[in-house]
Amino acid sequence: MAETIGKITNVKVSSFLTGGVNSFDIGTITVKESTGGSWLFYLWNLRDGDPAVKRVLATQRLALAREAATSKFTVHVVHQNDSSIVDSLQVDYP
Repeated sequence: MAETIGKITNVKVSSFLTGGVNSFDIGTITVKESTGGSWLFYLWNLRDGDPAVKRVLATQRLALAREAATSKFTVHVVHQNDSSIVDSLQVDYP
């Protein structure tokens, strides 16, 4: 697993194909490393029909990311080497 450390500079929530059988939602964050590089990560990518527990997890990830972004806290994003999907999100509180 890979880890990216930096500060969240952007939080985005979007819905696609709403009202259809293939509708889905995404939540993304952009993390800027201290070296200057920026990385886009998916907090979630859920179909509208996914179980409620997945929606709750997505809501909790969004709340943590928003708090980290507004407070400019350092975050640790753990993900697979070849993936931009977040496995875990850790926030360093001062």
